Amino acid sequence: MSALLLAACAALPLSAADYRLADDTPGPTPWTYPEREATPVAADGVRYLGVADRVDLTGEHPVWRRWLSYEVAEERGLSSAGQFSISYQPAYQRVVVHAIDVWRDGQRLNRRGQSRIEVLRREAGLEDGLIDGNRELSVTIPDIRVHDRVEYRYTIEGYNPVFGRGYHDYWNTQYGVPLGTRVIRTEYPADMTMTLPVTPEGFVANSGTSARGRWWELRGVNLPKLEEEDGTPDSFEETRQVEISTARDWRDVAQWAMPLYPGRFSDRAMARELADRLELDPADAEGSLLRATAFVQGEVRYTGLDMGLQSHAPNRPELVVERRFGDCKDKTQLLIALLHEAGIPASPVLVNSRQRATIAMRMASPLAFDHVVVRAQLPRGSVWIDPTRERERGPLSGRAPLVFGRGLAVAADSDRLIDIPSPFPTEPDVDVDQRLDFSVKDDSFKADFLVETRYRPGQAEGIRANFVGEGADAVGKRYLAYMQNYYEGLRASRAPVMSDGEQEVNVSEAYTLEWSGEAAGSVFGIIPFQLLDWAPMLPEQAARRTPLSLGGPRYGRQVVRSFHPDGWSVEAGEDIVENAYFHFRRQIEVRRNMMKITVEWKRLADQVPAADYMRVRNDLREMRELLQYDIDLAAGWPMPSLEPRDWLWPVLAWLLAMASASGLWLMRARWLVAGMLYRPRRTVAMKLSTDTLAIGTLFGLAAALVEVAFERGGTLFVKPMPFAVGVLIGGFVLMVLRWFFFAALLQWALRLFGHRVAYADMRRAYGLAQIPMTLFLLLAMLAQGFRLHWMDEVGDPARAPAQITAIALVVVGMVWWLASLAGACAGVAGTRLRKGVLVVSVSVLPLVCAGLVLVLFFLPG
Repeated sequence: MSALLLAACAALPLSAADYRLADDTPGPTPWTYPEREATPVAADGVRYLGVADRVDLTGEHPVWRRWLSYEVAEERGLSSAGQFSISYQPAYQRVVVHAIDVWRDGQRLNRRGQSRIEVLRREAGLEDGLIDGNRELSVTIPDIRVHDRVEYRYTIEGYNPVFGRGYHDYWNTQYGVPLGTRVIRTEYPADMTMTLPVTPEGFVANSGTSARGRWWELRGVNLPKLEEEDGTPDSFEETRQVEISTARDWRDVAQWAMPLYPGRFSDRAMARELADRLELDPADAEGSLLRATAFVQGEVRYTGLDMGLQSHAPNRPELVVERRFGDCKDKTQLLIALLHEAGIPASPVLVNSRQRATIAMRMASPLAFDHVVVRAQLPRGSVWIDPTRERERGPLSGRAPLVFGRGLAVAADSDRLIDIPSPFPTEPDVDVDQRLDFSVKDDSFKADFLVETRYRPGQAEGIRANFVGEGADAVGKRYLAYMQNYYEGLRASRAPVMSDGEQEVNVSEAYTLEWSGEAAGSVFGIIPFQLLDWAPMLPEQAARRTPLSLGGPRYGRQVVRSFHPDGWSVEAGEDIVENAYFHFRRQIEVRRNMMKITVEWKRLADQVPAADYMRVRNDLREMRELLQYDIDLAAGWPMPSLEPRDWLWPVLAWLLAMASASGLWLMRARWLVAGMLYRPRRTVAMKLSTDTLAIGTLFGLAAALVEVAFERGGTLFVKPMPFAVGVLIGGFVLMVLRWFFFAALLQWALRLFGHRVAYADMRRAYGLAQIPMTLFLLLAMLAQGFRLHWMDEVGDPARAPAQITAIALVVVGMVWWLASLAGACAGVAGTRLRKGVLVVSVSVLPLVCAGLVLVLFFLPG
């Protein structure tokens, strides 16, 4: 594309006829030179004494004249002082160079004839597909010395004929250098309506009449340089421009633009051919609009030859179709003409792509606009279309709204700026789902990143174009370099993968980071990098003169799910920062061994006014601080929650345990359950003499059911149901087998100490000894709120009170079970309790301790 545009530029001749040299009658100097010390020396070593602009509209054609003076104050100023340039549009303007003078030691040295003048092409928009045909006179002045004062004067004759009898112009009142004097003067016929600007700060305005009409002059003295402020939005006119215009209001601008946009085909044969090809049918208005828009956006490339009238006037739709290229004006004109063939009313709407809604603060003038879009009327209401977008996909309701804020409809009844609807998105424009899997081995750490990003209309088009134009590998290199700004040493696990939907684009990235805890420590910073990009950097100054730009999409979200095998030592919580300009929310949740950080950004305005910056500054600082969350990967188990609701079930379980302990003590001689808690030896001996412990079998089976529900009940929530039932049945069988095995082991231990008992009696006695453990398991389940999947929630601070209580109750139950088992062995053997303790100590207790060691030290790893 660039090569073709360069070829087009080369085809246009550059000629010295674009300018001429001629004396003038300078008249009185437009300024009185200030003292040397009054005007500071600029950074380039030059003292800029004055700039005077004068527009004369009283003649046959507008004439614009500039008079400029500066002094070479230091040696470094020689380079810039010896050259200047003059920009003009050769299609309708000519340059007259009147004087190039050097004043040295009070003497005037005429350098006009000795200066070298070159005609150059300057296409600032070439890379963006725009050619405006502007040219530049590059003037090099010979023999410039320190302390020389340079003055030059030139005139530009002619004005863009697209504006007809109207005139619209603007000037800079200040520059990036200190300036001694700035003068702007306009002379115009008495019968010409001229809208003049408000006098800017530091200037004095005067006006009056002359023999040729009226005049208005703006003068400023000792003007400081404009200081750049970081974060100033593009829409802010930092140069403090002033405008004049013959348009009285926006109606005049709309009336001027109407003849430029007839919106019709003159070639009826071409119109019919396109209507047939695109199936433009008034009976299918929405379908016709979709097909016409797809044609203009997709098959007519964006290229503009904005020379002469085409700076503001579109080409005929027939020419745009033949060329298959055009700028915003051309593509708008073509789309409106196509919609006319489908019977769909449509009109151009002039907008400003940089200033957007703040255009309402500008003077009514055609120069207020730099872009044009289409408003079409369907039976269901207005539809807004930007023909210069990449081909949009899917239904109209899912497409990104236009973001220009306000515009001027080119229509007969248009007399004011209108709002361009842009409803706030219901879903994030950019939605990042990031997963971090941490692993720890010895003193080394590893983090595996999986980043899944969904781009919705308005954001998807650029991402799609990057992948198609550059390829996944090239895009992946850029993405990796970006991520390494936050995580040094990060490696890409693979190239990014784009999934292209009808309107959305999904991008998947994978990275790995490994580091040594000895060298870099165990602290890891979780950074929602996407939102950090959108949060404005805080400038050093406490106050601002200019607005602060707010970037990023209107609605963005990043969710970071972090998994750690040992859980998290963090607390859940939510932080919100909001004001009239943005809404920010960070929420932290901890579930099982997963920590989830959700960060949302909602931009409610494009910028923060300078007057409100101090009020919003603290919010900005707080937001940026919340966008980095440091975690210690070696911190271990989480601290329990202090929220009262998280302690409700644990406290209830402890209260019931104490109440039950007291009540059962009173019933220890009369009830089997209470007897197995407080007098197991006597209770088993009594049952042995009455019913041979038959009831012990029932309690043993019940204990097995409760224990399998406590340990493996969560299987019902995470596995397919048939498999989960199989796991529970298998667990129940294992519990019964353990019961039978322990009964045989205890029988053997009693025989070792000289007591022979029947295996059936030992098995039933063991069943009764399970009663204390069963009761405490039921209390532990109560402490969990009967959440059978409690084992899956280890690491959640909100669940920690219940989990700690449940573990404590289980430990108490195990100790009580061992004591009850010792009493049961003594009762079934008819011996003393200490003999039962000895039997349990040499048989069951070593196996229980070995099992606890296995659970505590081997299973978590």
